[in-house]
Amino acid sequence: MKRLYALLLGGLAVLPAFSQWNTNATPTCIYDATGHGDYYACNPKAVRTADKKTWISWRTSGRKEVNGIGRGAVCTYLQLLDKDGVPQFSEPIQVNDHVTPSWWSEYGLQVASDGSAIVTVADGRAEEAFMSDDQDIVYHFSPAIYKIDQQGNFLWGEDGIAYTEYTNAPYTNCYVVGDDTYFIFYNTSEDGTGVSDDMSHIGVFIQRINSDGTEGWDTPLPWADDFIQPQIIPSLDGSMLLFDKSPEGSLVHRLNRDFDELWGDPVVYDDHKYDGYAMNHYCIAPDGKGGAAVAFVRNVGQFSHNIRVQHINADGSLGFGLTGLDAANTEDNDYDYCGIAVNPKTEEILVDFESQLPNSYDVMLQKFSYDGDYLFDEMGLSIASKDLNNAYAFGKVGCGAVGESDWIVIYRDVQAWVNASFIIRRYDSEGNRIWTRTIGREIDPTSISYFVEDEATYLIYRETRENKEPGIKIFRIGNDGSYNVTYPDDLGVEQVTPTASGEAQYFDANGRQLPKAQKGLTIVRKSDGTVEKHLR
Repeated sequence: MKRLYALLLGGLAVLPAFSQWNTNATPTCIYDATGHGDYYACNPKAVRTADKKTWISWRTSGRKEVNGIGRGAVCTYLQLLDKDGVPQFSEPIQVNDHVTPSWWSEYGLQVASDGSAIVTVADGRAEEAFMSDDQDIVYHFSPAIYKIDQQGNFLWGEDGIAYTEYTNAPYTNCYVVGDDTYFIFYNTSEDGTGVSDDMSHIGVFIQRINSDGTEGWDTPLPWADDFIQPQIIPSLDGSMLLFDKSPEGSLVHRLNRDFDELWGDPVVYDDHKYDGYAMNHYCIAPDGKGGAAVAFVRNVGQFSHNIRVQHINADGSLGFGLTGLDAANTEDNDYDYCGIAVNPKTEEILVDFESQLPNSYDVMLQKFSYDGDYLFDEMGLSIASKDLNNAYAFGKVGCGAVGESDWIVIYRDVQAWVNASFIIRRYDSEGNRIWTRTIGREIDPTSISYFVEDEATYLIYRETRENKEPGIKIFRIGNDGSYNVTYPDDLGVEQVTPTASGEAQYFDANGRQLPKAQKGLTIVRKSDGTVEKHLR
């Protein structure tokens, strides 16, 4: 049985012991992995809720005994941070309790429309059902999906929704469109050891899960036999855009919730396609009008790449013409590792990417209009550069639109092996730098999630270096470059009415008593002993 997870609402004494968002340029550790090695607290993912909370998931290696035999196991854990970065559960939630595949297998994390977390995993529950005491490890993994609310309740059952007829599906993911969740998994070939060897179970499958946990289709929908999974974003009127690839090139469908084609046929938006092995191979940003901007890496030659960019309108028309455009309008250099963001107000698309120019490593930007005009130099705008023969390269993180026409850009400055820093910058519409901040010196961050929002930019990642407090780190910076973020008044302190037996008391995040509610975080202890946190 799942154990109950206590919310941290009991009293003021516990609050200073738990983490919150940083107040300077040093990231905060919310989960310590010191002494546990690289396979502990690895592959973190993060999603933001509409009420400015943060769900964070990660994987941790361990052992599980099944029928008296010790098995290697990788557990998936979940924690919720409130607006102030304080973990809401006294211990992270252990999502599943079965033998699981290795830590690098792909899993999914999304936020549902009600603020709950959606987590997808693969585990060995089908294997455990037929495994005898003396049987060797056979490793059959079935896809499963869970929904967990902000109080830690498992809404789709303590063991989630699983598809045990699929027994070699270590790669799972999910997307939320409206109130529906689309569960995607890739089932590889099966060897018939105690499980179905039906060849129709091989390939990419999709199942729609309704908000109450009922299934949208009688069986998962077979989608493709290609290893690379489709990617989904919401479009207009409850529909979605699904990005895929075909022999003709990169492909996009517009589908309703039952997966009926709304354009009649899918649209090939570029005759090039991504040919690598990344699970989420296309970088996609909604354009605010039901369409999307998309970027991906294309091969130019044996050791050379470029970044392909296209804008797809909600009606299926292509803003950049029948094929996309290269972010750097040349094939003479090597460009790789792209990201993308849009500003619906100005109808502009920003692409960030890495380059290896003839004599330097560079971090590059390119900006397009929705109609495919180059808004920076056609070769791209270099915002950081190092000598090719005497330096480590940079590492792209991502970008996002802020204000009316500005952009936040994040990258890693790599000084040596396992020695990097985050660089966060704000640029104006012309590509002029407004401010820059260096975050976390001599770190080795992996599995980085970032969010660029109206007031602030957030980073969540895994620090691997033993001398740098390894574990899950969080960081927040205001989009004005400060570390003290003020939220709008409409998120303000609620009026607290004391009961007849006494007055309410107010405290700051460190437990110091205040004369009244303050701007920022206020802890309110009512006369009946209950404690609430309010923010304005």
